[in-house]
Amino acid sequence: MTKPHSYLHITGGIGAALLPFAFPWLSPVYGLIIMALGVLAAGKKHFRFAPLLLFAVFIDWQWLSTTWSQHSSEGWGDVIMVLPITVMGVLMHAIRLNDHQSWVKRWMETFAWATLVSWTIIFCKSLYLNGWVNYKEFELGGRLGVHFQSLYLIVAALILERKVWRKTYGLSALRGAAVLWLLFGVIVLSVRIHLLLVPVLVLGRFAELALKNRGQRGKIIGLAVAMLAVGAVLITALPGPRGRLVDLRNEIRSIDGKVDGKQTNHRIFIWREGLNIIAEHPVVGVGNGAGEFELNERLSEVEATFYRGKQPYTLDEFMYDFHSIWIQSWAEGGIVAVLLMAAMFLWGLLKSAGVLRYIWLLVMLSGTTESLLDKQAGALLITFMVGLTALQSLKEKREPQS
Repeated sequence: MTKPHSYLHITGGIGAALLPFAFPWLSPVYGLIIMALGVLAAGKKHFRFAPLLLFAVFIDWQWLSTTWSQHSSEGWGDVIMVLPITVMGVLMHAIRLNDHQSWVKRWMETFAWATLVSWTIIFCKSLYLNGWVNYKEFELGGRLGVHFQSLYLIVAALILERKVWRKTYGLSALRGAAVLWLLFGVIVLSVRIHLLLVPVLVLGRFAELALKNRGQRGKIIGLAVAMLAVGAVLITALPGPRGRLVDLRNEIRSIDGKVDGKQTNHRIFIWREGLNIIAEHPVVGVGNGAGEFELNERLSEVEATFYRGKQPYTLDEFMYDFHSIWIQSWAEGGIVAVLLMAAMFLWGLLKSAGVLRYIWLLVMLSGTTESLLDKQAGALLITFMVGLTALQSLKEKREPQS
């Protein structure tokens, strides 16, 4: 193994492995910095100016939108939160690595197995300390939080599934068991958008397999039906996910009113006020950092009482974010910010391939109900995806003909 290769094995592995653990004493940010240093040490200059410009303009607008914000200090905190995305995007579009496709696969594999280990530790520790818990105690979210823990599990399952179908029977069985364990975690965590998205992703993936393996189409369809049936049984049998489906049903019913005399749907009020902010500030938004303060002020005027058990509360008692990456981006940075973010996701979808494209689609859809860039776990996952996609999209270097 050459020296640059040894650098990348260590630095890239550290960056990928630290992400799901989110240690407070060893931040994943340090892992991504180490990963970037390894790429710098092993790579050669190779500029791709169009995507490089996209990521540079993305961060430029983020800091520029703090200038008209009434809460610019909080806005600078948001800029620092998303800065790793731009740094990774610029760096990976200024460097060429030899055997880049192999590094992408290795680092994704490392991330997936690290996520599985992290989740297993969290689950077993929670089971030992607290007995069986569900989403309401938030014990199973670990340091990532429930939404992001669930998101990481789906990403890891998508990565490990790719090699299940190879004729390496022992390893395939191990990978298959790992994928099922990760998907069980998604069910236990009971994030509603993920309970809806996973069946869609399963159907899409099995449809892809059926098209590529026409001779095995019957078996593939049967396996897909069996997986979905088992998932449905678990969702309806376990108290956590079953309760979440009841919550979802009540929230849909309460869009225009109450259920059993109580309000149940936070997001409807939050999204409605977010859209009102966008309607009043469509071009440049209220400024980076000011969105949540503006939202809280508007929620104080909402005549809706919610209940935690028997304890009543109103929405303005908590500092909510917009619970949508798209609404938050537009409300704070205006149409320019949301178009830049849409361009970044479109770049990710077009330039990625295979499982990485599924991951971009998953994150984009998951962001409709969560402000992903407002939390470190979301911003750093996207940073990792940007780095992988930039490497994966490199064209193979042609050897000169003699």
